[in-house]
Amino acid sequence: MKYLLYSILLLIVGQLSAQDTADHPKPLFLSVATGRVETGKSYYYKPVATDSSDRDFIIGANTLPQGLYFNADKSISGSIAKPGQYPVQLFATNGRDTTKQFFMLTAYNEHTDNILCLGNSITNGTNKYNSYRRYLWKLLHAGAYNFDFTGSWDKHHMGGAVPDPDFDMDHEGHSGWTAADIFQPPSWDSVRGNIYSWMQLYTPDIVLVELGTNDVFQCRNVRDIIGDFTRLVQLLRDRNKNVKFFFAKIPPLGKQWASEKLCGNDTTYNARILLLNEAIGLFAQKNSTKSSPVMAVDQFSDVDTDKDMYDDIHPNASGERKMAERWYTAIKKYLHKLD
Repeated sequence: MKYLLYSILLLIVGQLSAQDTADHPKPLFLSVATGRVETGKSYYYKPVATDSSDRDFIIGANTLPQGLYFNADKSISGSIAKPGQYPVQLFATNGRDTTKQFFMLTAYNEHTDNILCLGNSITNGTNKYNSYRRYLWKLLHAGAYNFDFTGSWDKHHMGGAVPDPDFDMDHEGHSGWTAADIFQPPSWDSVRGNIYSWMQLYTPDIVLVELGTNDVFQCRNVRDIIGDFTRLVQLLRDRNKNVKFFFAKIPPLGKQWASEKLCGNDTTYNARILLLNEAIGLFAQKNSTKSSPVMAVDQFSDVDTDKDMYDDIHPNASGERKMAERWYTAIKKYLHKLD
């Protein structure tokens, strides 16, 4: 009898808990913060959140940079004197559940370098891997460089956050895209825009291009890929005559793909990647100028596909670190230091 009463009690408690959860839905931030402000200029952000009910909830700030204040009307305002990237963490709580909003606020000046990470899923990251961008951000931050990651997109390929969204998340990594898709996106992902619309939002100073793997899988001619890269360089130079380009010699494929024949002909995927990477090196030499250098960055050599990849295509954490270190070595001499 006591076990029956205990079971009934558990059932009642469970029903009350479910009802309580329904009556106290978790708060949700609806607003998106502005992630840039010029040093010494006024910043303002009014976070908006809801819990889908009529109950009151509290919005507050856990982390704010010096010079910004959380006001009685639940807004953030003030100014930041020194350039740099500053973490901001807000919270909304209904007393039962708490939701946090995190973003990296860049205070920029005339020496801040806008870095565009442009590519496919290797740039994009997943719900399990942060992409090389997180490790690169940490290297640049530790080196006290004055920079800002730019881009129209701050999610991974499925639209969620990467495992450790504690860095500047802006990028243009688009899963499944080829070099041609940068200009005319695939129909299934057209909502993400294209290079023409992105250039209305920001002007890059440094561009890290990691494109080509999907082109190889789609059997695109190397000449056409290089043609897309040439078009990209000219377009961005029209936007900024001093923009600097770093094109990745793309990573190898693992054993699952490397020796497979390409699109039914006698060329293997590995052979086509070698051919593309050679063309990228020649392309960089041919198109580099003093004011707008174009450099090839070797993301192919010494990559152990068994240890540095999780699916024979995409880098795991060790592979992402290798990529970040190579980008960092290539670009750091072109960047300004913080004052």
